[in-house]
Amino acid sequence: MNFIAAYTSGLKTIFGKGKLWLLLYALNFLFAILLAYPLSGFLGRKLGDTLAADKLFENFDYSIFNDFIIEYWDALGVIANQSIFGLLLYLLLSVFLVGGILNIFKEEGSGYGLANFWKGGGKYFWRMLRLTIYFLAMQIGILILFFILFSALTSGGLERLHNEGEIIERGLIVLSIYLFFATIFFMIHDYAKIHVVATDKKMVFRPILDAFKWVFRNFGQAFLLYLLNLLTFGILFFIYLKIDGGSAILAIFLIGQFFVLARIGTKLLNLASATKLYRSL
Repeated sequence: MNFIAAYTSGLKTIFGKGKLWLLLYALNFLFAILLAYPLSGFLGRKLGDTLAADKLFENFDYSIFNDFIIEYWDALGVIANQSIFGLLLYLLLSVFLVGGILNIFKEEGSGYGLANFWKGGGKYFWRMLRLTIYFLAMQIGILILFFILFSALTSGGLERLHNEGEIIERGLIVLSIYLFFATIFFMIHDYAKIHVVATDKKMVFRPILDAFKWVFRNFGQAFLLYLLNLLTFGILFFIYLKIDGGSAILAIFLIGQFFVLARIGTKLLNLASATKLYRSL
């Protein structure tokens, strides 16, 4: 199976899993409400009797912005702390969801069932979490290496280089190479998840090594499939940006939900098509 066949097969798979889409949408929606509700109440108490926020968003002014920061520093601290807490919770939720999704995709022609999803989410949670931590450490390592490379290429600044354009040019080259390698590691992470579920191994170091070997053995097909899935998300995101909801709250809400569904769909498509390619090769 080549990457085109895996992509089309993944499309057929996800459009046959309507209940899964609905469940993932409901979980994301409930998570957003639980996270936003206490924060909205807090902001309402802090900003409810002031027009500072309205003035700030109408037309940016540094002096108003500075006064806003000074006046509401405690509120911004609460928002920052809750944002970090929310990101950590969403990371844990995503880890759980991936285990459930891959447990459904594990068997060819398997139907959707709540029991399979919840079972997979719980069964593979700690393994998926360890994979996430290990690959996050790898991504941080890659970022540090390329930052060191950029610093070496631009050391001395304008005293050594001719102009700012040369610094920007070198920065863009380093950024392009970094994004290429970061994308490869994101892709390997996905196949490591698939391999862990497929082999049902409790230790994840060997599946990580196997995923690296498998990806580089089938690099052309795996990378082209990953780029095709990224392109699909990019097209849907472009459509989302181009849709004008005007000022109607309902229209803005519906457009936002379109993006949420598109993000869920592309995530399912990426995992489904990658699973198809993995199993065929």
